[in-house]
Amino acid sequence: MKNRTGKKWTENQAEENSKLQAGEDFFLLPPEAADDEPLFATLRYAYDEIYLLGFDNGIFRQVHRNGNTRLMPVATRDMESALRDAFGGRIHPGDHVEYAGLMDAARWSLSAGISDVLCRDMRKQTRNGAYAWVQVSVFPLKDTQNRQCCLLCCKEIENREFSENLVRDNKLLHQKNMDALRYKAALDHARILVFEWRGSELCYVHPRIPAILDGNYDGRFLFDVWREDNVVYSGDMPVFEDCLARLMLGIKTGEMTIRLRRRGGRFSWYKVTYVSLNDADRAERYIGAITDVDVVVRSEQSLRLRAEIDPLTGACNTQTFFEKIDALRKAWPQEPYTVLRFDVAGFKSINESLGLAEGNRLLRAIARQTRKCLHPEKDVYARLTADVFAVCMSGGTDSALRFVQSLSQKVERFFEGFRTRLYFGICQAEEGISGHVLCDRAYQAQKTVKDSELGNFAFYDARLRDRLQKESYVTRRMHSALEKKQFKLFLQPKVEVSSGRVVGAEALVRWEHPEDGIISPGSFISLFERNGFIVRLDEYIWAQTCLTLASWLDKGHTPVPISVNVSRLHFSTADLPRKFSRLLRASGLPHNLLELELTESAFFSNKAAMQKLMDELGNAGFLFAMDDFGTGYSSLSTLRDLPFTTVKLDQAFVNDCTGNERSRILVRDAIALVNNLNMHVVAEGVETEDHAYFLLKSGCNCVQGFLYARPMEAETFERLFLEEKKSFPLTNHGIRGEALRQGLPLGEPTH
Repeated sequence: MKNRTGKKWTENQAEENSKLQAGEDFFLLPPEAADDEPLFATLRYAYDEIYLLGFDNGIFRQVHRNGNTRLMPVATRDMESALRDAFGGRIHPGDHVEYAGLMDAARWSLSAGISDVLCRDMRKQTRNGAYAWVQVSVFPLKDTQNRQCCLLCCKEIENREFSENLVRDNKLLHQKNMDALRYKAALDHARILVFEWRGSELCYVHPRIPAILDGNYDGRFLFDVWREDNVVYSGDMPVFEDCLARLMLGIKTGEMTIRLRRRGGRFSWYKVTYVSLNDADRAERYIGAITDVDVVVRSEQSLRLRAEIDPLTGACNTQTFFEKIDALRKAWPQEPYTVLRFDVAGFKSINESLGLAEGNRLLRAIARQTRKCLHPEKDVYARLTADVFAVCMSGGTDSALRFVQSLSQKVERFFEGFRTRLYFGICQAEEGISGHVLCDRAYQAQKTVKDSELGNFAFYDARLRDRLQKESYVTRRMHSALEKKQFKLFLQPKVEVSSGRVVGAEALVRWEHPEDGIISPGSFISLFERNGFIVRLDEYIWAQTCLTLASWLDKGHTPVPISVNVSRLHFSTADLPRKFSRLLRASGLPHNLLELELTESAFFSNKAAMQKLMDELGNAGFLFAMDDFGTGYSSLSTLRDLPFTTVKLDQAFVNDCTGNERSRILVRDAIALVNNLNMHVVAEGVETEDHAYFLLKSGCNCVQGFLYARPMEAETFERLFLEEKKSFPLTNHGIRGEALRQGLPLGEPTH
């Protein structure tokens, strides 16, 4: 064997010792171990730092360091000063006594002829200034001239329990001489199994390798045994073959972490490394090492799994879902992908009525059924939040619709006597559109069918995209429009049919955009209801209405009451009465000039809270009108319990009042019911004279609609009906003809 200078170990010993004293860097080995270089080479895998200490001649030499993590003491022949200035300066102050005791124990053991292996745990400083736990092991030995020295080995430890095991195992060596067996023991402490080959010849295999790992070790090359005897886990074969290919290309070092089959059939994770040891006059030699890393890898996998997977359902979490969407689309570029987003209707009510355990059981069932419907390699699904799931699936829209139908049917009857309904938004994947955007689009589509009884899914398509773009345009401009007073108060008269007099008005809003002109409320009211801006807009219109009424009084007019719309969103706070009272105090108006219109659908969000606020407002003198009566949510208990003074029949309810007998009966009976409750009734959307005459005969004497006048600016209303006293009398010309004769601004009927 050759040392690092290229000379035989047995030649020129005096010259080598002089070079050592002069500071030349090489490993002074005991003669008994000189023929076992593979073990010394592999020692460098086991320990981060190795130092040679000579107590007789004061030698202190660094012979190995692994990487550049730790600060290393400078080479010196003065061991005492080296220990004090270099090593002692890098040991944590709290461990100085421990370190000094270890050195004293090593000196005493050598002087007493005791070959105990000494181990201590302590903290040592790294290059970044932090301290890391290391195990410092001292292996006593004799050098080639029988002088007392030792190896000082440092290895970073991951936990104290492993360190204690190393200490216990090292003590078992106290009966052995410090020869090559000590190096082998040191490798065993590091849980490393070594093997060596030269060219195509397998030179050495640690005896525990065939004892632990499956396969027939009959002299074949170790890697051939693993491949041919199916020792490598099939899923790790690409990694294994890639590492062997690099080896065949002459790459000097390699590393792979793969699963190998153990005796008994179980697979465990191992890290396999190799390094080349060149001999100038012989075939290239390699040292390999196998390290059991099963606990570490499985712990990392468990942590990663907890970070990526929802623990309740086993579905991906949000971040992992979007990462996998991108990966799937790259892996299957020709596959038409579709993204779906869905959730459970009324899931909060399910939790409150049936309990959280039942809600969780439902979520697990949804995840389980979803998983059954998907391709295991091409598709992915996730639980985004509470009851919200998302799916990215292959197969195009037909596959998506089959999935919607299948999952809806399986979940619908999950609870006995309780219908569970899912709502889906569907978006086809497009080139260059990220998974985040696709999921957002699916959500936009889902919102269009939310709580609908007509269907439970919707596609994101060009029509929806155009609508969303228009809504985005409106949303970006609504705040500045309010600040610039682009929203204008319009009034539509309420007419007493029998006399033709204007007896009231409804406050409406129009958006006068400087570039787009008049924007119809149909383009923004529903959007403002969804985004909450309706609250600010309502309050602005209320204020403008109060200012208009106050100006009429100041001018000496006899004003008519004006009704203002109150969104259901206002009832989410308790300060509504205070807002209206403050408006009337500021304008000096009596309460009977301002009527509050509440949509019928708003009563079902929180009827108790609404009743409390209405009672407070009613006690202050405000009047209430039920708007849109007869369109889907009609409830007689609402008329009974809430303090309404007026009921407004919706246009859809009266459109067919002259069309068939059933419609006539419903309208007549509804009017009679309201009159018998001593409430006023107003019919909206009246567009024909037949409607007006029928309503008058049925007991409804107050109407509004295009038959009489379209909504108009407050100034126009004031001039026509307060100054000029225009009216709509019943004459031979008919209602509409008389209005036209007077030049009133009639609207065009929709029927």
